[in-house]
This record gives sequence, structure tokens and C-alpha cells, in this order.
Amino acid sequence: MVNTDSKETLDTLKNRNKHSILIENIRTEIKRLEDLEWTVFFNWVKAHIGIQGNETADRLAKEAATEDTGKIVYDKLPRETIITEGKETGLTKWQEQWTSSTKGAVSKLFFPSVRERMKTIVPMSLEFTAIVTGHGLNRSYLHRFKIIPNSTCPCRLQEEQTVNHIIFKCAQLENETRILQNAITRTGDTWPTPYKQLTRKHIKLFMQFVRSIDFSTL
Repeated sequence: MVNTDSKETLDTLKNRNKHSILIENIRTEIKRLEDLEWTVFFNWVKAHIGIQGNETADRLAKEAATEDTGKIVYDKLPRETIITEGKETGLTKWQEQWTSSTKGAVSKLFFPSVRERMKTIVPMSLEFTAIVTGHGLNRSYLHRFKIIPNSTCPCRLQEEQTVNHIIFKCAQLENETRILQNAITRTGDTWPTPYKQLTRKHIKLFMQFVRSIDFSTL
């Protein structure tokens, strides 16, 4: 029986999608012993509770880790580690560029975190893209590029028709907005909810809201 306080190692041994060098070496040794008709059992023991054998193993491991001389017995990084570290470095740089950029102000409200955006499946459409970028389908944008004479929303509020106005204020969309508001408050969240929550936690509800808008009347 092999006793270990490394639950992570035991879980990794069970996961056939994990193929680091050390794990494969352990699997090879298990197979060799089983071919010799040995039965190998692994047992997890809780660390630092006074088990003599476990405490001795910890002490020897620490001594080996702090030893300054001697032959290096393991100096290779698993392929998975290199891939993971590369992805983390890339995401960090991407986030820095996204945060420091002077462009994409509206999109940053909806997607401030690159990592969270990568986790979110967004079924894109022309209308949804226009809302989360602020480009097109709102009078503020069209007026800025001199496509229409003014940026005022035709609803009774007579405010500038921005993305914020369309989602939270437009009198012509009172029914659509009320449906979205009620659905979100039923989840326990407050209204108005932050932009980033619309595209993360409430993405399906927000997509339904966007699809319900008749942009030709705005």
C-alpha cells in the first residue's frame, strides 16, 4: 500500500488526459509491479496530523528541495505546464493592452475582463454587436458620423440616444426593458445591473432583450 498526502497526485493518476512525465513514470511502475502479480493500493492521508511516516517523508522532501549540491534528478517541465504558463502570460498581456487602450470604451463596459470574456459563449448578431460596441443602430453614433441630423431619441424623454438610453431609459422600449428588469431582479440582482453582468451572468436574458428590439422604430 502506498500512503500519500497528495490528493492532487491521486486525482491526476485517475485522469487519463493527464500525461506529465512524473505521472507517466508512476503509471509505468504500477504496470510493472502488476505484471509481477503485485497488487498496488493508494491511500490518501491527511497531512500534518502527526503520522510518523508522513512527517518523515515531508522532512526528507524538504531536505532534498533545499540541498544546494548533488545531481539534478528532475529538470524538465511538463508540456501541460508550459502551455498553461504560456496562456496565462498571453492573457495577462492581452488584459494590460485592453485596459490601457483608449479605444473600445463601450465594449470595455460590457467586457472589462478578457479572461471572463473568453469563458462566455456569445451568440453574435448584428444587433448584439451594435449594442456591445456602440457602433451603429443608435442615434448618438450615427449623428457623430453625420449620417443623421441629430442624436435625440424619438421617445418622449427626448434624450440623446446612447446605448445606455436604449437599455435602461428609452420610453419606446418600456415593455422590453420591464421584462428584462423583472427577469434579472428575480435572480436576486439589483436593477439597473452593471453592464458586465448583462454579458456575463445574464447573457441569455440580455440576448432576448436585444432580439426583442425593433431598431427600425428607434
